Amino acid sequence: MHTDLPLPSPALIPLTANADVTPVLLLDGNRAYAELQDCADMRLNAARSLLHSLASMTPGDVDGRDLMHIADAAQLLLTDAYDLEAAARKAARREAGR
Repeated sequence: MHTDLPLPSPALIPLTANADVTPVLLLDGNRAYAELQDCADMRLNAARSLLHSLASMTPGDVDGRDLMHIADAAQLLLTDAYDLEAAARKAARREAGR
């Protein structure tokens, strides 16, 4: 473990879907509500598009690996969106208190 690295700011929130115990992907909880919400919306729209593509496929169009890849990508996008929505709710409360 690197001890010379600065500790992350308390405002940096690890995404749930980090691959290791030490988070690599962090979101900035100090960002404005609108910015956090926009990022969440981007991920929700991408997941919706993936799932729409899946729903439009016929059984002959897709194999098990395709299903697994689409499901994994949609799950990752939805998990990120959930984390961003939680941070956006906190930002909304913070901004309302100003």
